[in-house]
Amino acid sequence: MDPRIAHVIAFIETHVQSALTVPRLAAHAGLSVSQLTRVFRRETGTTPTAYVNQLRLRRARALIERTSLPVGEVMAQVGISDPSHFARDFRRAYGFSPRLFREHLREAPFNDAESCAKTG
Repeated sequence: MDPRIAHVIAFIETHVQSALTVPRLAAHAGLSVSQLTRVFRRETGTTPTAYVNQLRLRRARALIERTSLPVGEVMAQVGISDPSHFARDFRRAYGFSPRLFREHLREAPFNDAESCAKTG
């Protein structure tokens, strides 16, 4: 992997709760926005923005599965500020709103999160 992209990914993973814009990531990598987007897509198969959003949703899912934090606190910990966008994106990714996902986990035998995600 291109070391600049590896550096950006490490930065994203450690600062996921922060405002991560493509211009900020590009500056961190020492690339222009268009260069970052092109190289990032070539190396990862996705755009920087999509990568950040996917990481935030995966981390939110893990927090919902493993903690009893309120959904608002989960959002804050993964850097999401808009509840309606979060609920919509979470539902698209996992088949349930965050609240219903957690409720379904409680009802699922053995807390089988994988079956919960697949049933939506």
